[in-house]
Parts: sequence; structure tokens; C-alpha cells
Amino acid sequence: MASLKLENISKKYPNGFHAVKNLNLDIKDGEFISLVGPSGCGKSTTLRMVAGLEDITGGKLYIGDKLANDVPAKDRGIAMVFQSYALFPHMTVEANIGFGLKIRKVDDKIKREKIQWALKLLDLEGLEKRRPSELSGGQRQRVALGRALVLDPEVLLLDEPLSNLDAKLRIKMRTELKRIHKKLKSTIIYVTHDQAEAMTLSDRIAIMNKGKLMQVASPTEIYNCPNNKFVAGFIGSPPMNFIEGSVEMIGDDYVFNYNGGKYTLPKNIHQVIKEKIKGKDVVIGVRPEDFDISLQATDNAIKGVSSVIETLGSDDYVAVEIGKQLISVRIEPGSTFPLDQDVYLIPKANKIHMYDNAKD
Repeated sequence: MASLKLENISKKYPNGFHAVKNLNLDIKDGEFISLVGPSGCGKSTTLRMVAGLEDITGGKLYIGDKLANDVPAKDRGIAMVFQSYALFPHMTVEANIGFGLKIRKVDDKIKREKIQWALKLLDLEGLEKRRPSELSGGQRQRVALGRALVLDPEVLLLDEPLSNLDAKLRIKMRTELKRIHKKLKSTIIYVTHDQAEAMTLSDRIAIMNKGKLMQVASPTEIYNCPNNKFVAGFIGSPPMNFIEGSVEMIGDDYVFNYNGGKYTLPKNIHQVIKEKIKGKDVVIGVRPEDFDISLQATDNAIKGVSSVIETLGSDDYVAVEIGKQLISVRIEPGSTFPLDQDVYLIPKANKIHMYDNAKD
């Protein structure tokens, strides 16, 4: 396996569109890292530059210690699994898995051994003679993965490989991918717009937006310590709540003014305000599970009106109107929560995030 280093990588097309802008990313040997972001953020373009399917228009790509900008795709030691699977419909499962080995003119005995290894690893034994049309979506996905793995790639690239599967099968395949990575210890770059896939699969997540890298960290750090409003709002389901307002200093306290109400901010975030909040227009960010909610008037709480209940089985959420803003608060599942009443929200002091509304 190999490490990768992307050093100020950029991609600019002839029409002037800047798809990727000065991206810096170090990927460790054996690491599973996900590139995540909305459609058009540059994640698949980045993957294709690593694969050699797109020219790099700026910066340097290192695979291991070797500068790889001008290395042909076939010589990079990289295998890629596409969203569409790209299986040959007229070939059997074993022929599809062994196609790359055939092109490389690998010895027949070694080729058979590798195909059998992949069939066993991916639970495809007994399906060797079937064609893609006779397989389920998950089986076709595993065949595409097997075709890549038998080539012993130094780096495995996966471009939204589960997006064509139904929800239940996607969850199963996430487990399969985690199991395969644990067994092979491959270096994997995984592109997805599905944050649940990224959170469950990855050692680290790299979040992109408009061609720029927003944050790189472990799933836990990304969730608990998002470094800007975009990351905070992108990760989490339901996403983080944002309440717009302004900050003023009254005596020794910072007070958050929102929709005619006032909330005195806890002392533990005063330093954050001094360092990050340059202007007065701010947003407070609080995840749905980080509010205490009360029907009784409470000192120093954010006041709103309960609106609707969302039931998701393991969790229930009440939507709360704060002026024209609607936020989501987790409540006890199965509880009967009154609607169209005043409610009082108390954010957990160590779970409040604050961002400059003008910047983020």
C-alpha cells in the first residue's frame, strides 16, 4: 500500500471554471479517507486527478515518495471502482473479476488463485458463472470491487459506489466495505455525498465546498468541533441548528440578541467570541440533541413556539419556531409533546458553536 500527498492541487478547465482550488491533503498508508461535499464541490474531480483520468493543472501529487503528475494512469498502482459498476454484460462474474489480470497477461494459475481469493473475500462463491444481469445490485457492486482488488492496487479509489443501491442494501454494503478494509488494510479514498457513509466508514473525513477543502478530521472531531458554518450544517442528520442574531457586551457578559429576545452566553465561549467574532452579526449553532427543552418559563432561555413533531422511530424531534427561523430539538421518543405552545430552550453550555454570519 502507499501514502498520498496532494500539494496545492488545482483543476481549472479551458472555459475558466475552477473545479478544485489549491487542495492540500496528506493521506496515510492504510488510511480510509472520505471526500464529502455537495454536488459540484470538486470531490470526484479530485479523485479523477489522483487516478490519472484528469490532468492536474496546478500543484503536485505524490504517491508514496514518487511525484505522479505525469505518470500514466496504468502505471500509478491505483484501481478505481465507479458509481456505474462498469461490468461487461456478456462476461461471467469470474471473467469480469479477472479481466484486468487478463489484460496484464498474468499467469493462468495465479489468475485463478486471485479470482478465487476475491470470490471468497466478497461472498460471491457459487456465482462464478452468472452474468451481471443475473445478479442483485449489491452482488454487482462486489464484483466491481473484486475486479479492482485482484490487481493489488497501492491505492483503491471508490467513486460513490453505493449510490445506486437501495437504503437497506447500502447499509449492508457499508458493513462489507468496513470489513474488507479491516482485513486488507488498503489505502482507500472514498467519494460520497452521503454523510452517513463517510461517518461510519472513515478514519478521517475531508469536507469540500466550491472546490475548496473546508476541514479534515476524524468523524468525531468533525461532528463535535466543526470549524465553520458550512461544515457544521453539512454534517449531522438532522443538521445543526443555526439561530441568527447579534452579540453585545452588557457588563462582563456577552448577550445574544435574537428576534426580540436575549440570551446571556455562557462564560466558556467568551474567548471564542473574542477570537472569532469580529462583527456583531452572528449565528449560534446547536445540534438538536444539545438542547434542554421546557414548557415552563425559564431564566436565560431561548424562547420559541412548538410547531410539529417528526417521529423517526429511535428518535423524535419537535420543530420550534423562533421568529421566522425553524429549528429542530430532540425529545424523548414516544412522548406526547404539546404543540403550538411557548417553549424554552437551554443550550448545553459546552455544546454551543458560534460563527460570524458574514464570513460563514
